[in-house]
Formats: sequence, structure tokens, C-alpha cells
Amino acid sequence: MPEFELLLSGPVLFWLTLLMAALLPLPQSYQPLTFYRFFAQKLAHKVNPDPNRSKQQLRLSGTLALLLAVVPFIIILAAFSWLMAWPEVYQLLLLYLCLDFGPVRHRISRLQQALQGRQLSLAKDLASHVLLRQTQPLSAVGLSKAGIESLWLQFAQIWLTTLFWYLIGGIWLAITIRLLLILQQEWSPKLEHNRHFGATTAILARYLLWPGYWLCFALVCIRLRCRSTLSHFRHSRTTYFDIAQRACLISACTSLRCRLGGPAMYSTTNKINRDKLAPEYPEPNHSHLLHALSAQQQLLHFMLAILLLFTAGWWLFTI
Repeated sequence: MPEFELLLSGPVLFWLTLLMAALLPLPQSYQPLTFYRFFAQKLAHKVNPDPNRSKQQLRLSGTLALLLAVVPFIIILAAFSWLMAWPEVYQLLLLYLCLDFGPVRHRISRLQQALQGRQLSLAKDLASHVLLRQTQPLSAVGLSKAGIESLWLQFAQIWLTTLFWYLIGGIWLAITIRLLLILQQEWSPKLEHNRHFGATTAILARYLLWPGYWLCFALVCIRLRCRSTLSHFRHSRTTYFDIAQRACLISACTSLRCRLGGPAMYSTTNKINRDKLAPEYPEPNHSHLLHALSAQQQLLHFMLAILLLFTAGWWLFTI
């Protein structure tokens, strides 16, 4: 069937994949990456049972665990691709699974509804499933701020970073980085017991995330307020956030007209004094969080529109 072969070799199936990821995300209970998170947690318990070991031992075990958690999965997935009759379809299915942003939006939406209903205890419980930091000391303002930051950063990580590396190096590079980002979340050195164990993963993820953060910043500059976004970026401090992460969060500040950043407590003994971003704006509340959900969706549609133009141009140029 020549028409079917043209469909598989052209951009149509790629766009069906993106539209399904945006409009019909897989529920979290059916998402294979949920099981991968569980595997990462169990692996860390096995190879990092004693966080009081020497720094060198912890870093070595973290590096070996990283290789064990990524390399075999990539080999197995690549072997299945070699056995498939239509490897392009299989690889695009893997891309669909990598763009697992639906559960993030769902959790943040439930958090916003709880804050709007002034159910602070419920909001803290919901936030504990989204955030690494301790949620019990947080006020409604702190929960709104943390929810916005999580939504914005994870959009840049899951959608923009994954698509960037997919377009640069193909599905295997995209999956490798997606798995690495999950490990970086599960083994975050912000938590005391992962301080050295997760250091290697965190360093790799920090720089691999730069393209997604800068793309988010560029999309906001193009679509909304270029001058104010650049102005806030130039005048913000850089003592905690790296330059790309700061740019991403500044784009959220100017989009929503609220301040972000500030202290974050990850344990009773680990309080991080993060930079305050856009302090001239008011503190966020549940209405800003609702606006963030809408703005993130609009940003996704804008990114897809730009990508569609490039795809159409590439397809017309190659036929």
C-alpha cells in the first residue's frame, strides 16, 4: 500500500503522535514511566542503603546505578525496534510515552482546586505528591508558588527538552535523556540521603535541560512580553538558580505577573535560600495558578504551531 507507506515515512504520523500526547495523554496508572520511577526508587534503596558512607563511595555507586538504570533499557527497547515490522510506528509510540505531561497537569489542577476551595490540608497533601520540598509548613501562597514553578519547569523538561533532543538525535537519545531526567527527580541531591549519590545524575541533567529552559524563555519572549521578560532576566540574581533555569522561571513571572523563587525547605535541616524572582510583582495565589495552567497550554499550542510551520516547510522542500 503506497499510501500507507507514505503516511509512515512522512510527517503525518509524527503529528498524530504530538496531537495524541497533547490531547489524549495516557493515564498515570497505565504509563510505563510510572513503573520506571518505581524501579528507580527500589534501585536506590538497594545500592544506597547507607548515606553515611564516604563521598567517593556514594558518588561511585550513584554513577554505576545510573548506568544500570539506563543502558539495559535502551538496549532492550532498541532490540524490539529491530524486530518490528514498522519500526517508525514503534519509535513514535515511544515518543508518545516520553511526552507524559498529562499527569503533571492533572495534579497541579487538583492542587489549584483545593486552594480555591480553601482546603489547605488537602492542598498540602496533593502538593506532597508533586514537590520534593516539605509541604506542611507552606501557606496557600507558598503552595501556589511551588505549583507554578513545578508546572512551568516540568513543561520545559518533558515537552521542550524531549522534543529538542528527539529532533537533534532521534528517539534513542530522547529516551535516554527522558530516563535520566526521571532519575534526577527520584535521586535528587536536594534530599539529604541523595546528596552525593545523585550528584552525577544531577550534573548531567542540569546541562541537558538547558535547551528546554531556553526554548521556554524564547517562546514567551516571542509570544508575549519580550522587553519586560528580558528586563527581568537582566536584573535578576544568580546565586542559586543556574542561568537557564532562571530564564525559564522569569518567563513564568512575566507571563503571570507574579513573583517566584524564595526559600524552599527540603527537610528539617535543609532550607535553601533561593533567589527571589521579579520581586516587584505580587505574591501568587490560586488564581495565578489557574492562569498558569491556561498559559502553559497556550504556550504548548504556540510551540506546536511553530513546529508545524517548520515541518510543513521541510516536507514541501523534500517532496
